[in-house]
Amino acid sequence: MQAPDASSSIKMDRIAWIDISRGFLMSLVVLFHTLPPQLVADLINPAACTFFFLSGLISRDAPIIFSIKKRFKQLMVPYYFMSLINLGIWLLAWVISKRTELDLPVIDVVWNILLVRTALGIMPFNIIPLWFLPAVFVMEIYYILFKRLKILTIGILVGFVSMFFFRGSLPFKIDVALAVTPYFALGKAMQEKKDRIPKISWPVLLVAFAIYASSSFLCGEVYLMEDYFGPQPLIYIVAALSGIVSIIGVSRIIEKFRKMADFFSRIGRNTLFVLGYHIAAGVLVYPLFDLFGDPIEILRKFWILYWFINILVVYLAIRFLPTGVVSFLSGIFPVHIKRDLNTR
Repeated sequence: MQAPDASSSIKMDRIAWIDISRGFLMSLVVLFHTLPPQLVADLINPAACTFFFLSGLISRDAPIIFSIKKRFKQLMVPYYFMSLINLGIWLLAWVISKRTELDLPVIDVVWNILLVRTALGIMPFNIIPLWFLPAVFVMEIYYILFKRLKILTIGILVGFVSMFFFRGSLPFKIDVALAVTPYFALGKAMQEKKDRIPKISWPVLLVAFAIYASSSFLCGEVYLMEDYFGPQPLIYIVAALSGIVSIIGVSRIIEKFRKMADFFSRIGRNTLFVLGYHIAAGVLVYPLFDLFGDPIEILRKFWILYWFINILVVYLAIRFLPTGVVSFLSGIFPVHIKRDLNTR
């Protein structure tokens, strides 16, 4: 995945199927966070690696210091900025509801945000999805260093091997970033064939999806955020690779339907905003569920409805809020204004 930017911040030619792929993937992320049945969650999980593949596919080479500074602005600044906003949302929800699941030590939460320790139980749920941004940032640093040191092949092998022997939630997601670096490297390796990638035949797509579905279920419970790939990580690798083909194939099908393509494309061009606020969007209906019993149990029962509400709220925000507002809330600030002033 390219840096999950607001649409106004991307300074490159857009590729329709990539935007649609990112939007479709982000809709799956939202679905994953609406407490679906475990079988549905298992099916979704390996698809996340397609984000890293797409990031490599459309990334651009640049001097190492320039790349790190640029990606810090595109990924880490939005991470900290949206964490701050979501911290405020969490505090407001806690003051209003006083629910025990929201009762976390504020100092610990702030410290965990700074160190990017986003494990369950130590961080407000609406901040947790932002772990993805530091993981992408560190992953790209790994790739740059491996390539600069001319040990890229070794680095990719180490990334795969790490899936088998390490589990945890290290600061700045340095463990997760290492494990997903191979998918970014695969995307980089296929940049020159970018135009040929989406031309996937129906037989190949059907075989890929069959492999993806079966291997995803065989993986069992996987926690990518915590660098845990199930009891058989090799199966997860198969699921992730076949998932890349499956997601690309699905995006080409969606592309044929104008309204559906427009929906997912808008989501794909604003993945930062959706990533940062889709759980906060669900807070709008949480108090309503609270009136009828245990909100968590109700959410589990009506998870499809909860997904529909979440995705609809963020889509309407993208659709009707001014672009500048979406960019600002996403942590993308208009650096071009400073550049323009310096040229006058």
